Amino acid sequence: IRGIVSLPNNWNCKAWVLCLHWFERCSSTEKKFKMLTQDLTEKMFAVLRFDFSWCGLSDGDFRSTTIAKQSEEFISVFEAFKKKYDLNKVNVIAHSLGACVLAEWQQNVELDKIVLLAPALNQKDLLRYWFVVSQMKKKNPELEITWENYSEYLDESDFQEDCKRQDKMTKVNMINSDYFLEAEKRDFSKCFEGKENDILHIHWSKDLAVPPESLNISFKNTLIVENGDHDMEKPDHLEQWKDKVLTFLAGQL
Repeated sequence: IRGIVSLPNNWNCKAWVLCLHWFERCSSTEKKFKMLTQDLTEKMFAVLRFDFSWCGLSDGDFRSTTIAKQSEEFISVFEAFKKKYDLNKVNVIAHSLGACVLAEWQQNVELDKIVLLAPALNQKDLLRYWFVVSQMKKKNPELEITWENYSEYLDESDFQEDCKRQDKMTKVNMINSDYFLEAEKRDFSKCFEGKENDILHIHWSKDLAVPPESLNISFKNTLIVENGDHDMEKPDHLEQWKDKVLTFLAGQL
């Protein structure tokens, strides 16, 4: 398990920011996390960009990936850094599936501020939505599947059988059924209830991967970015939300 630690030039660290990436991606080298790190260190934050097993800089076995396993990995990393650094103020930026990992993890530690980027909290419904989208691309590619209509085309028994498959292939990996069997019952939204004042939620209005409508929780601090995508790394997209994150986190200092 590997990550990158970035410290202010004069080592005068006021607070930490920990970055959690989404499914199959990485925190260490993704553009948005690198750009945020550059600005955060200038504001006297120290930043840890950590990669889960077999993602980015980390070794391991992606086949066994589950949200619970990634949460355990992050707790281990966090505890190791507590011994080495004085983590008196800790903030987290979590993208997509990383928000689910954080939902499991944040109940065990004290955090200051949380930034959720397109959080995929409603895994139960999102997995079914993604399954229908995938199936319809093969069966009827001219049919447009949306969050509003996917349930009309969902065959629950086919979905359940698909979750049990051991030979599933993602874009670049093989993955066992454990992730799907765990996540298909979970909605992590309630894990953040009562913390709304300490959370900044950013979502893109046309996010096809994780539609904003999938969330079953409303956050008081929400920014909807127009015409963005799930990665949200194009320069004109970053301009709409990056400074909001910096202002939100710097407000605690």
